[in-house]
Amino acid sequence: MELRGWKLAGAAALVLGVVAAWVLSQKGADLARIAGAESAPVASGWNMLGTAKEASIAAAQAAALTPEQTRAKLFKGGSFAGTEPAGDWCVSNGKLSACPDLRKRFEYYILGLGEVTISDIKALVADEARRAHGDQAAADIIAIWDKYWQLRTYEWRNPFVQSDRSTWLAVFDEQRSVRRQILGADWAKAFFEEDEKAFKQYYAQLESGQAPPLDPGEPVPQMAPGKDPAAVRAERVARYGEAAADRLAKADEEWADWEHRLAAARVEWDRLKNAPQLSDAQRAQEMNAYVNGHFKSDEIRRVEALLHL
Repeated sequence: MELRGWKLAGAAALVLGVVAAWVLSQKGADLARIAGAESAPVASGWNMLGTAKEASIAAAQAAALTPEQTRAKLFKGGSFAGTEPAGDWCVSNGKLSACPDLRKRFEYYILGLGEVTISDIKALVADEARRAHGDQAAADIIAIWDKYWQLRTYEWRNPFVQSDRSTWLAVFDEQRSVRRQILGADWAKAFFEEDEKAFKQYYAQLESGQAPPLDPGEPVPQMAPGKDPAAVRAERVARYGEAAADRLAKADEEWADWEHRLAAARVEWDRLKNAPQLSDAQRAQEMNAYVNGHFKSDEIRRVEALLHL
């Protein structure tokens, strides 16, 4: 269930801060799909090394959808239900300017890959940008999108081995150079300056002989059936401290509450669907009342999508 990944990863992000984000190659789709409702994806890693696999997956998808069909598939019946796009178009007075929020906006839409093709996503981005800022700004945005996707799927020459620090600088230098070749200096700076700064600080700390920071890609110790809650908490305290362990415990509680309420809603919906005395309209009316009585307003669209109401 996607909500669990978001809550635990979000809590961990509060603990770990921004360190060496560039070394993460995991897409983190579940996190950003949910977090996009109010903020940018905070701990996704954003797949900075890129991968050609996404392009090949996209090529194997079905025929192209219209932007309206893609919008409906993602926002009404898909994983974007109940969310708002992260980032911003970076357009002022009809003119596009380099800013990091456009990358966040691109990454938000890219998280739909797998539900729709990358061509569908590009067409949706163009349509959304056009609706927001007109034809010229949309054309400028798509020009940056094309360059960004080229970078996203770039085949890097230097291999990155996280356990072998001698590989890091070659990878960093190659990425920094290629980013500027493809995006240009202004957009490369806007999109990646913070990541590059974080890496330099992280690397310098390791080279200085200080104790290495916590691995930002290390899984957060989680509760699970059969696990001792006291042991999980002790491990969290050892890694992150008391305050962080408290935040993670709260995330566990919120997840358990959500899971319980969602399971109960499934039971209720099954009961209503199997009640022969009710018409379809009556079933829908009763289920709507149930959902509104058991879920917060910002949860309702997600429940409707998960239960196919």
